Amino acid sequence: MFFGSDNTSGVHPKLMEALAKANDGYAAPYGTDRWTAELTERLRDLFQAPDALVYPMTSGTGTNAAILAAMTPPWGIIYCHKTAHIEVDERNSVPFYSGGAKLKPLPGTASRLAPEALRIEILADTDKDDIHASPPAAVSVTNLTEFGELYSPADIAAIADAAELPLHLDGARFANALAASKASPWEMTRELASLSLGATKTGAMAAEAAILFDPSFKNTFESNRMRGGHNLSKARYVSAQLLAWLEDDLWLELATQANAMGARLAAGITEIGGDLAYEVAGNMVFARLPRAQHAKAKARGAVYNLWGPQPMTGDPDQPMLARFVASWSTTEADVDALLAAFAD
Repeated sequence: MFFGSDNTSGVHPKLMEALAKANDGYAAPYGTDRWTAELTERLRDLFQAPDALVYPMTSGTGTNAAILAAMTPPWGIIYCHKTAHIEVDERNSVPFYSGGAKLKPLPGTASRLAPEALRIEILADTDKDDIHASPPAAVSVTNLTEFGELYSPADIAAIADAAELPLHLDGARFANALAASKASPWEMTRELASLSLGATKTGAMAAEAAILFDPSFKNTFESNRMRGGHNLSKARYVSAQLLAWLEDDLWLELATQANAMGARLAAGITEIGGDLAYEVAGNMVFARLPRAQHAKAKARGAVYNLWGPQPMTGDPDQPMLARFVASWSTTEADVDALLAAFAD
């Protein structure tokens, strides 16, 4: 009954096998190895982006920060949703890497940016045209969002049209978003200047890829990557994992399994009287259940996160919000065990 996060699951056996194979012999360092060259071509084909630049990374936070710092000057504004990971969970890493760029968190529809509100905010900042004010520089969206909601390709296109700024996508759960949307990788990314492609939450061991669809950000990104300690000496181990992850659409198979378990859990929580707080598009479920049911499940060994400061003592009927995250290795039996733990 482990639903704390999808990064608590193990590494998929095919990726472990790829790591073992990559460990045989010698290879050139710092991303000049054959695995990274093959990964670059594979991702260029996948996203139909022949000029894209690909960099193996190990940290989603480091990837987001290094990319966004390359997309904005130190005096620029990066727009994001108020719940975005770069705003609430990355300890001001983007302003740090960029030397002072400003994150401007905006409200939206649930956990997604609203294109019209974004457009109005950007126009207001553009109209200032004042040396004292910070100018618009970039927009960042998260897909799936921090609350498990989905941006469709049409949603992303609407944001790009409204913003008319370079667009970055935090794709820590990009595979889940793609599997949920049924879109192609190109459809989901055709409006983007950059993508943080995360595999760690979907079966990998600390494996991410920074993808620059706009190669003009190359020099600044590479400088940020170097200065931040993310220019990996043995990049082959990340690239080998990502190649195995992409092989025969394994990444989408794993994401589809996680999403299916998220849907099963959401349906089960609804059946026992729980209240879903956000639309469940993929593998993340935010739901309110009475305090007594949470206490019962926790006592029976269920692992998940209560969302926000909510003491376990008090009115047993008080609804409490919790986050449940299914992973690639979550099974129907795992979901059913959790639901049973809530039951009388």
